[in-house]
Amino acid sequence: MGLRHHLKKLLDKADEDNQTISEFTSSGFTQPDLYYTTEIPWPSIWSFAKFAYIAEQYGYRYAGLQPDMADAGRPTFIFRRTPDALIRAERTRAQYPRALEGGQLPGMRAWRFPLLPQPRSRPDVRLLHARIKVDYFSTLGRQQMRPWFIRIAAVCLVVIIVNGQFNASGLRLAAGVAVGLGVLVATSRIFMRRRIIAYRKKLEQAGINWPPPTDQVSG
Repeated sequence: MGLRHHLKKLLDKADEDNQTISEFTSSGFTQPDLYYTTEIPWPSIWSFAKFAYIAEQYGYRYAGLQPDMADAGRPTFIFRRTPDALIRAERTRAQYPRALEGGQLPGMRAWRFPLLPQPRSRPDVRLLHARIKVDYFSTLGRQQMRPWFIRIAAVCLVVIIVNGQFNASGLRLAAGVAVGLGVLVATSRIFMRRRIIAYRKKLEQAGINWPPPTDQVSG
């Protein structure tokens, strides 16, 4: 599904939140904590960073991992509604009236494909990309490695059984493949840790402390 489809889902949520705020305000209650959550809908985290930039123009700022889903196998990310969300959304809708119908998107170049950030928005997209990478790699890094090794060994065993090679040479081959894949998984874990350090340094240079404190994330 394309970025515009997910942007429409966000804007539908924004309309619901506007109604919720109106009801709470008319009843004299304090405005609730409003947010939008999603998994990464695309293989490219860079695409997700562009979506995060566009979402902020409509009043929903990327806030990291959803706290109660931080250790899930498929991380869920949270976008918190900003205090000036209604003003932001009205201004952006006026500037980009055809954003959902194939027109220009906020901060992006006018052509539809490939979707590229404009020079003025590209630094912000890069910083969002760094934040998302830190969160994403941190989630993968918290996953236990033992289940991965068990799955690899099980798959290799099934393969030699299906291919009728359940013998000494087949077992040696499966063991070799399993060890190789296990080393690859372990190496990828080291790579992710190094990338987290690199992205955090990039954010620190921009004056961004990431991830934010837990109490700030939870609202």
